[in-house]
Amino acid sequence: MSAALPEGVRASLPARARARHGWRDALTHLYASWGYQPVDLPALERYDPNHPRAAQAFKLTDRDGGLLALRSDMTPAVARLVQRTYPHLLDPEEAQRPVRLQVAGTVWQAIDPEVTRTREFTQVGVEFIGVRDPRADAELIHLARESIRLVGLRPRVEVGNPGFVKALMDEADVPEAARERLADAIDRKDVGDVRTVLEAAGVPEARGASLLATPDLYGATHLLRDAERLATGEASSAALAYLAGTLAEFDDESELLLDLGMARRLSYYTGLTFRAYTLDYGQPLLGGGRYDGALLPYAAGFSMGLERLESALALGASEPPPARVLSLDDDAAQRLRRAGIAVARAIHADPQAAHEEAKRLAIPWVLSGGALTRTPGIPVSDEEADLEREDAERERAHLESILADANA
Repeated sequence: MSAALPEGVRASLPARARARHGWRDALTHLYASWGYQPVDLPALERYDPNHPRAAQAFKLTDRDGGLLALRSDMTPAVARLVQRTYPHLLDPEEAQRPVRLQVAGTVWQAIDPEVTRTREFTQVGVEFIGVRDPRADAELIHLARESIRLVGLRPRVEVGNPGFVKALMDEADVPEAARERLADAIDRKDVGDVRTVLEAAGVPEARGASLLATPDLYGATHLLRDAERLATGEASSAALAYLAGTLAEFDDESELLLDLGMARRLSYYTGLTFRAYTLDYGQPLLGGGRYDGALLPYAAGFSMGLERLESALALGASEPPPARVLSLDDDAAQRLRRAGIAVARAIHADPQAAHEEAKRLAIPWVLSGGALTRTPGIPVSDEEADLEREDAERERAHLESILADANA
């Protein structure tokens, strides 16, 4: 049997697995505190050639010859769940009734692992369904910022509206055949290529002037005023008015940037979109937006990839100790565990052998007969000597107080 993994997948050793599970638990708790209820989604789906990521799906053949696929995107999977279980949300004429859902799990994409390095992704995210309102989009952006802050990073959220670019294309009568390349050029902020596409498509310079200026609409939120002067019709003005209504929900816009050239997104995005970054890491940590009318009448959401987060945090390769305490005392160990302290059970009953074991495992404390003993040479923190001694004294006092309370 070969021990080699398929290209583009990986196993995680305890340090990375523990960190990833911690981020996932913290994020799902954050989303629950905002009213987002968890749902579980099947990893195996019926293959749909109209799926937004159909070309990237891992396909499997069922026993009856039907074609199945591994889940390649959370949002369409949520949309199918809503279609089956929340039929009232499928009628755009019905009064808007919000449903807030959160998801977490793995997605698989059959893409070139030489380019992306992975074909298996862990995602967490939220979907706000049944409402189209600037306050709903602002809620998602607020929550996106909180997601980045939660893991100890400083957020920077780029907000755009592909609907604005689409409206400008409609109002300039850009031929359908030229739109994909034009959106790509605008998204790359390649003004020269934008001009080339417009000329090749036969769009007069006067009608294409706003599209040519769109790539430069990137920066602080005051650029919205410049964009408003470039609107060429009712639809483009309405897209900017919706964006203005969303920005009005923020008392502090210092972490927000506008990118009105954000035009190349998955096909189902129809309105305001956003991407969250952190300083000194060039790829987005999360992304999302509004997809009204594409998968559901009214819906918006975002997802965060934990592999990207891991890269941004530059998690070290060294293994932290599996526990804070190595125990020869089962009853006392249970008391510490109930208080949230990780305690490993010693393999050897002999105290000297247990201390050697703790040293090999870099566990700073040994518990025997209800008493704690420091493991020689194993620090309790990475601080300098004086601070490390203070940390050790604080931790000993904390552990002993747990044991004393349990004995009281």
